Amino acid sequence: MAERPGWRVSAVIPAYNRADFLAETIGSILAQTEPPDEIIVVDDGSTDHTPQVVAGFAGQVRSARIANSGAPVARNVGAAMAGGDWLWFCDSDDLWRPEYLARCRALASADPGPRYIFGDFRLVRGGTWEPTAKFQTAPPGYWDAIGRVAAPGGWIATSPLYRAVLAFQPIFHSTLLVRRDFFQSIGGYDERFARTGSEDFEFVLRCAAEAPAGVVEEPLVGIRRHPGNFSGDQLRSLLGEIDILQHARSSHPAAALHGDLIEAEITRRTLEALDQAFAADDFSRVGELARRLDGKLVDRRSRLKIAVAGLPPAMRAPLIQVARLRDIRRAATA
Repeated sequence: MAERPGWRVSAVIPAYNRADFLAETIGSILAQTEPPDEIIVVDDGSTDHTPQVVAGFAGQVRSARIANSGAPVARNVGAAMAGGDWLWFCDSDDLWRPEYLARCRALASADPGPRYIFGDFRLVRGGTWEPTAKFQTAPPGYWDAIGRVAAPGGWIATSPLYRAVLAFQPIFHSTLLVRRDFFQSIGGYDERFARTGSEDFEFVLRCAAEAPAGVVEEPLVGIRRHPGNFSGDQLRSLLGEIDILQHARSSHPAAALHGDLIEAEITRRTLEALDQAFAADDFSRVGELARRLDGKLVDRRSRLKIAVAGLPPAMRAPLIQVARLRDIRRAATA
């Protein structure tokens, strides 16, 4: 059996123009009842006062500054600087309850030893933690279908979560701790997705192809939603997820076992992206997405939007209102 890694934790924070949130984020990490052994901030070419915020934590934070390259590059740089046995990937605008890292340590010490750990979270809007936690929004029976053993602080998934994560994604980066040796064995972050929406999804899928994984069941992490974070752009995120699923289909060894679900998810997310593009009056994007679908599994509502998007602008305007009214009625009865 491989030797269990120690518990030295390096918190790695990629930061781009986060002067408004970064101090509170770092403070939340420092306030852990069992704080990490080091905090590393990689300034991804910020043009605001992020460097000054980092300088305010001199002696408590290590830092590096790189040309703007995207979060995967910044995370790889931070991981290369880190000396810990575990890498904790913290987004630069998120928050943690004081006991989060202690819960992770309890899981890391349990059998079977996890390769990575993640936990439940709540969205934070305007400083308020929303009442519904992410795990609660999973499809019925989702968690019951995952093999597990109980452990202090949560539980340990004993089989790979790859298929589960394809259907519903509960693993967000600010909850994610990864064993350093595991991070190196799967190759770190794929930097080709540095400018892709939902870029962390590709890394999460490669983690989820392996087991065991530790799960902190209590929602002790706060994921901020605000106008400045990329994850708020639903269309960009969906397009990124589609690109990543297409990459996974051809490049991830685990994908060979789940081709049916990958194809279904590509189609589902493409239809959702088509709806988003239509709502944003991005009719050229609607046409592009329609070509990707190539007629398969397109419902009447989507066919109407595709047809309207292809009309000359003068003919399109009155029909747009009809399509949107149907969406409103559909949402009201959902």
